[in-house]
Amino acid sequence: MPPSAAQVYRTEAFKTGHLVLIAILIGCIILISACGKKAPPIPSTSVAPPTVAGLEITLNDDMMTLQWPVPDWDKKDENALAGFYVYRSRSALSEPECEGCPLTFQKTADIRIENHPSRERYEERLEKGFRYTYKVSAYTESGYEGESSEIARVDY
Repeated sequence: MPPSAAQVYRTEAFKTGHLVLIAILIGCIILISACGKKAPPIPSTSVAPPTVAGLEITLNDDMMTLQWPVPDWDKKDENALAGFYVYRSRSALSEPECEGCPLTFQKTADIRIENHPSRERYEERLEKGFRYTYKVSAYTESGYEGESSEIARVDY
């Protein structure tokens, strides 16, 4: 004897209910397993390099020089201080300055530390009519980058 319409409906509802339950369980597992952080993981052996402080910017004709003291850092091996990244933001002087607006920085230099200098420098030829803003961050041999320095700005 073939199943009645009510029996077929109950069987289909039972299957649909199971599919919905399985989908909800899979969703919960995915949500619970995520850590919630949106940054790449940091190896537990890495120690954040020091923040660069004391940026000095000078202008000689169209040549800009950015200098800063190399921070003291006694770590060895993969935590040794390896160099600095220089970031620059450039905007036209004709554009109104917006206090509080975020700046878009691009990495313009990777300066490796050589022979333990007490100061580092970055030089760049500037183009007239622009506002240049710089910041610097240190990084270790393992590639871990520290916090960015304060900004230094020059209008040319």
